[in-house]
Amino acid sequence: MRSNFLIVRAVFASIIVALLIIIAKIIGWYITDSPTILASLTDSLLDIAASLINFIAAKYALQPPDNEHRFGHGKAEDLAVFAQSTFFSLSGIFIIVVSIKRIIHPKLIERGFVGIAIMLISILITVVLISYQSYVVHKTRSSIVKADRLHYSVDLLTNIAVIISLYLSTLFNSKIIDPIFALFIAIYIIYGAGRLLSTAFRNLMDQELQTSEKRKLDKIIMSHPKVKGYHDLKTRYAGRKPFIQFHLELDGKMSLYASHTIADTIEEKIKDRFQGAEVIIHQDPAGIKEKKEFLGL
Repeated sequence: MRSNFLIVRAVFASIIVALLIIIAKIIGWYITDSPTILASLTDSLLDIAASLINFIAAKYALQPPDNEHRFGHGKAEDLAVFAQSTFFSLSGIFIIVVSIKRIIHPKLIERGFVGIAIMLISILITVVLISYQSYVVHKTRSSIVKADRLHYSVDLLTNIAVIISLYLSTLFNSKIIDPIFALFIAIYIIYGAGRLLSTAFRNLMDQELQTSEKRKLDKIIMSHPKVKGYHDLKTRYAGRKPFIQFHLELDGKMSLYASHTIADTIEEKIKDRFQGAEVIIHQDPAGIKEKKEFLGL
């Protein structure tokens, strides 16, 4: 499938870009001894670690269902996102520690404008990658590429913050500006990691689709004139793949063929709205007495 090819290629591209950026930032840190460049370098080192995890996870997650994994391998995406968001949280804590030490024991930045030039190169490379990742996310809705794009978006913002910090530190001959900027970068990294961690945790715990998405489901199901209702709606995500199942209430005197046709029509409408969804619909005669775990939404 073309979408699978795009995902794998996007992840591979992120690994190459991360390597180029890391080399540039190592040179910049060696020349300037800047805490903000160190923070940005740490971010990039985690980027490449995350991208490698994503590359392996994407190859695995995109495999079709088999006898041992009949729901597919989509949760590999969530495990990858969970792991890399944990790495990002730890990196943020490390940067905070380094920045506080530099504030306590201040030191002037050396060759600030050389560092600025190196960071501008990193920004250019990052912008090209983010543009391509946005295209892939639009085409595939891949959570792995989306998470990777967030990493590089954070990297882009940190690069800009590093440039501002280096410029102000050099302009005002300040020892404090750079570590303060590094602190803010660390906080932003931890915030972004927390959002990724939350999404991955929800998917791994099979949390229901958001209420807004379930309202759209309700509208699709009840749009058919012969549907009397539905119950026992259960939904979840595995990576970028939604799983949806429910009991559809129809006229009990309707033929099996007719009820099957209605269920197929609703299933196709759901799949049009929720791309890649796996939908299971059980047809029930309306009005029968049975135990219902969940009524509608």
